[in-house]
Amino acid sequence: MIFSGHCANTVVMARLTVLPGQAIISGFKGSVDFYVFMGIPVARKWPRSPGRQRAPAVEAQWPSFTYSAKEWVNIDENVQAAYYELAEASGLNARDLQIRGYLSGLYRYELD
Repeated sequence: MIFSGHCANTVVMARLTVLPGQAIISGFKGSVDFYVFMGIPVARKWPRSPGRQRAPAVEAQWPSFTYSAKEWVNIDENVQAAYYELAEASGLNARDLQIRGYLSGLYRYELD
């Protein structure tokens, strides 16, 4: 089965019955990306960099991202411990959670 992306003519991924062996996966390195998506083995075209040119909105976030990533080492140990605890069930690691919190707010919903 093939899933289509946002463009009707673009194949984003192919659903597989099982992942192939490591030798086959290694043989396609650089051209086909094999992985498991929501428990389903899939394959897609190897991701490509969009090149050096990025959207202005993406470039505008670079300084903030750089600052927040570097600040992790300056955060108090107790605050880091709290991030580790929050991250346990979030699907992110503590440092990524801290960066996300700095860039877009830790919680996406109002707290009562």
